[in-house]
Amino acid sequence: MRYLSAVFTLVMLHATYAAAVPVDSARRSRQIYLAALFRQGNLLKMPSNEIAQNYYAGLDIRVGRQTDSDSRSLYDALYRYPHYGIGYYMGNMNGIIMNSDMQTGFGKPAALYAFFGSPVYRSRWWTAGYAISAGLSYNFNAYDPDEAPYNVLVGSKRNAYIDLSLDASLLLPLHSTLVASLSFQHFSNGSYQKPNRGLNLLSGALAYQWNSYGNRDKKYAPRATPAWKNLPEWYLFSASGVRMLDTDFDAKNPRSGKRWFCHTLSSAAMLQTSYRRKFGVGADLFYFSWGQHVLKYRAREEGKETVATSAADDMALGVYVAHEVGYKRVWLITDVGFYPFDRVGDRPVKPTIYERAGVKYYLGNRTFMGVTIKAHGAKADYVEWLVGYSLVKG
Repeated sequence: MRYLSAVFTLVMLHATYAAAVPVDSARRSRQIYLAALFRQGNLLKMPSNEIAQNYYAGLDIRVGRQTDSDSRSLYDALYRYPHYGIGYYMGNMNGIIMNSDMQTGFGKPAALYAFFGSPVYRSRWWTAGYAISAGLSYNFNAYDPDEAPYNVLVGSKRNAYIDLSLDASLLLPLHSTLVASLSFQHFSNGSYQKPNRGLNLLSGALAYQWNSYGNRDKKYAPRATPAWKNLPEWYLFSASGVRMLDTDFDAKNPRSGKRWFCHTLSSAAMLQTSYRRKFGVGADLFYFSWGQHVLKYRAREEGKETVATSAADDMALGVYVAHEVGYKRVWLITDVGFYPFDRVGDRPVKPTIYERAGVKYYLGNRTFMGVTIKAHGAKADYVEWLVGYSLVKG
């Protein structure tokens, strides 16, 4: 997990830098801003949770680039001149106590992430829009059977981090901006380490931003968009992941579960209908190394001595509808699929629908790499690390 975290961080850094090209160094230095963001919020309650105390605070430090109408990229105009960059999050979650008998919070986690924000309304002084952040976190006070048995939401010290926010900005004198936002934050390890219900937070934030440019220097004039001709694409990708299985646990210690390998071969036919969107259909061939094990384990639980299994019990077929939203080389993936046949290896559990959400980055015109979360009912199944190639690309 440590090495995957390092690889993902390098990809985020490279993607953020590449998105700024082509921009000469003098122009880039005039488009940079620094921001300090102060958060306060609460853990989103679930009916089954007993939360004795519910308060947390956080601080983000961000370095970003604000695009304007001098940009050479048509994508900047299409997204109403967005801003993007890298941030570092520091939180204090010791104020979230899951049970009054155990005065243990979630610690002081931190996260390194990339962010992208786009306005939906802009006037001379005001801007309103949204932002998406994704990265990797560490330093959680995770589940421990002795010291933190009630911290069942996160089972590992390192987790994926996602932030979705709505914000409003006010331009101030002296190269400054004041930003207020409402954010939904999610931390999860994608079932790499149990327990993993996921940590969901709702927070309000206030940020002070210093801009290297004068507020009146930035221009956001609309640009004429050339006519678009639909482009076909047919791609293949291979993805691998690891999941801790919900069997063979010591009831007193969910960390005692075993991790299993999984693999996906996927192919999709897409049609890019605009500069920013693709739609299509695809098929997944899944290999779950735990399939036969699940059947044998559940047979023993039912008192059966033997059960017939085969290699087919480790496999499943999925068919999905694909949707992607792109900015330059970066594309967000949102797929919804279903299993046309029973998931043989997990026969007693029948989630007929699955989801995939993540991001991919094109290294060139055809080759891409990325990371996605495969889920059932918005509950993470496992993380897929993928590499792919477009066999046909218009």
